[in-house]
Amino acid sequence: MVKPASGSCNLRCTYCFYHSLANMRESYFKGMMSVEMIDDILKKALSFTKGDRFYLSFQGGEPLLRGKEFFRHVGEALKDVPDAHLVIQTNGTLIDEEWCEIFNTYRYLIGISLDGTEADNRCRIQKDGSPAYPLIMRGMECLKKFDVPFNVLTVLSKNVVNDIAKVYSFYKSLGVRFMQFIPCLKPLDGQPYDAASYPSEKEYAVFLKKLFSFYLADIVKGEYVSIRQFDNFVRLARGEVAEQCGMNGYCSHQFVIEGDGTVYPCDFYCLDEYALGNIKDGDFEELSHSPIAEKFILESLKIDAKCKKCNYFKLCKGGCKRERIDVAKCNAYKEFFAYALPHLKNIY
Repeated sequence: MVKPASGSCNLRCTYCFYHSLANMRESYFKGMMSVEMIDDILKKALSFTKGDRFYLSFQGGEPLLRGKEFFRHVGEALKDVPDAHLVIQTNGTLIDEEWCEIFNTYRYLIGISLDGTEADNRCRIQKDGSPAYPLIMRGMECLKKFDVPFNVLTVLSKNVVNDIAKVYSFYKSLGVRFMQFIPCLKPLDGQPYDAASYPSEKEYAVFLKKLFSFYLADIVKGEYVSIRQFDNFVRLARGEVAEQCGMNGYCSHQFVIEGDGTVYPCDFYCLDEYALGNIKDGDFEELSHSPIAEKFILESLKIDAKCKKCNYFKLCKGGCKRERIDVAKCNAYKEFFAYALPHLKNIY
């Protein structure tokens, strides 16, 4: 994962976890990534993967702030690498026809950050306090016009959780067939936050069951829509390994590279204390075996003993290390799995 514009963003979403993380570092802004830096990253990443499938995900902040020529350069550098997959997670507000030409030419998959209907997007705002929704929809319509593949990532604020029937129907009406719903995380260091934006455990349980009922109904009708969390629960119910980070009960090597080349083990922990080093001074093999990287992974293996005794531990596995801190899920998951497990085992 690369942050070419560091934590810089043209929006100021009220729940932004990366904004709160960057505020905890000695330096909030790590600078715009240079072309020389991305070239070094690509060279070392391709050497590390040794010809295996290679995913390069650009996030932020808002990665498109780095500019079009940067992403053209990356596309050109990887155009002859058959197993290179390029992904950009963006708020969508900057997308225009020229961006779409770049996305199509170099086969970028786009993730649009959107929190449901216009009424649900109260947390996604511009720096002047005005809603970002019209700009996001303009960008999405541009993607659709030029047939750029995209999916939608939604943060589970209270608004979204309690309006999921309308949200799901709305996404389907937009032609979205790949959806991801992620928890709304509170700041790590106790910074002020809008508690009213965060759903309760009971609300989360109702959300899971309701959304799963839509997911299941569409599968039965032969109109499958991918909801990443449920797709992975299906894998876990079969005894397989989840592909989504945080759903296997332990952390894995995830290299997150800031604008200045500083590397961290996880997007949720881009903090000074977890800095593995700088990619310009070494390679990914060295970084993966650094004491901080090993300590970070070992920390994720510390799971409450009572969790291991739970009937649903093989599906929950204790959850993502970061989410264990402040996302109330235990009883919600128990209620959800009691409802969904018989169906999860029979989905193919």
